[in-house]
Amino acid sequence: MKTKLITLFTTVFSVFILTSVQAQDDCALKYNMLKTDYKTKNYESALKNLNYCLENCAKLTANIYIYGGNLINKVLKESPEKKAELAALGKKMYQKRFENFPNADPAKAHSDYADFLVDVGGDKEEIFSHYQKAFDIEPTKLGVGSIIYYFTEVVERNKSTNLKQVFNIYDITVEAIDAKVDGYLEEIKDLHAKEDEGQTLLSSEKRKLKAYTQNSTSLGKVKIIMDQKIEEISTCEYLVPLYKQEYEANKTDKLWLERAINRMYKKDCTEDPLYVTLVGQYQEVAPSPQASVLYAGILMDKGETNKAITYFEKAIDQETDTEKKAKNLFKVADIFRKKGQYAKAVSYAKKAISYKSNLGRAYTLIAVAYQKGANTCGKGEFEKRMVYVVAEQYALKAARVDPSLSAYASKLARSFAANKPNKKLVFNNDLGLKSGDSYTIKCWINETVRVP
Repeated sequence: MKTKLITLFTTVFSVFILTSVQAQDDCALKYNMLKTDYKTKNYESALKNLNYCLENCAKLTANIYIYGGNLINKVLKESPEKKAELAALGKKMYQKRFENFPNADPAKAHSDYADFLVDVGGDKEEIFSHYQKAFDIEPTKLGVGSIIYYFTEVVERNKSTNLKQVFNIYDITVEAIDAKVDGYLEEIKDLHAKEDEGQTLLSSEKRKLKAYTQNSTSLGKVKIIMDQKIEEISTCEYLVPLYKQEYEANKTDKLWLERAINRMYKKDCTEDPLYVTLVGQYQEVAPSPQASVLYAGILMDKGETNKAITYFEKAIDQETDTEKKAKNLFKVADIFRKKGQYAKAVSYAKKAISYKSNLGRAYTLIAVAYQKGANTCGKGEFEKRMVYVVAEQYALKAARVDPSLSAYASKLARSFAANKPNKKLVFNNDLGLKSGDSYTIKCWINETVRVP
């Protein structure tokens, strides 16, 4: 009897092992078929294998859900009539992903699910909740369209009741975008350096350059859209009462002070006494070259230009980090630009570029400053219009070194190009110059360009 029980147990156990092994083999087979079907665009078979994996192998690998998400998106675009079927499959897939792989790139998973729900017409509250989860985990994981959708909802939900929330989300998002763009720009700079040295980029490098450029351009457009959406509520009329109310609770918070100062500066609220208070407090909380630059800007507002320049120069000299030095120099340039002192603005912008060659905003500042000087740097129409030639070059340079500015910089370049000397004006110029000749724009610009 004992022998029979042992034999029975052994048989059952063996069957169990064989069944488990067979199930694992089937899962591995179906998963590999899913990958192969997806890569060969056999989407109908891929969908069946995806469904099998979800039902029987949900814990096998997180890659099931990565391939599954890409697959569903592909089919949804090519066969929109299958939306209802794909909606059900997609919801099941993401729920199983959250259950079985909650720590596998969770921010992107929630953002991707929200994107999917948008595409299939999902519940608005559910969509927003998943974008919010993604944002709370890691805002840089939201895609371009995701950021726009999410921030639009944030504005609509809070603009009348909670401006602080809108500004906080805006600041966090823009800081995240800037961090991503800075990373792309460094890669772009290195690849451009190889091209400028006459080296031929490898195929892989060309693909990277294209991807980095496209990503930077897209993120730049997102910032433009976000600025447009926040423009109406981000005015001195709104900002001053808000920051007065929040000041006491946040006056020792360096980040809060930075954001408040930057927003008030951007919206030209610098003449309000609150701005002076914020800058003074910032100097106490976080004494730094950046704080000195801001204080010098206040001196400029008071008409103490010479004293302000002394502070500017001291602040620049004290900064040892080249990245921060470039940004401080640009801030000085922008302060002079706002005061209409374009020669000084250009001088500081060029210094900023000497420390950070891909600081696109410095190039656009120079381009705009030159355009402002077009009517004062030249005797006749030909000489005045030649200023637009150099302004266009700086705008184009900005778009090349910083694709996130390409929409704005390219618009500037087109505007400047439309004002360059035409063929008739070149032919009839009093200087005896012809197309292709070298010409130096004098006065404070002092740039040499080619006649168009």
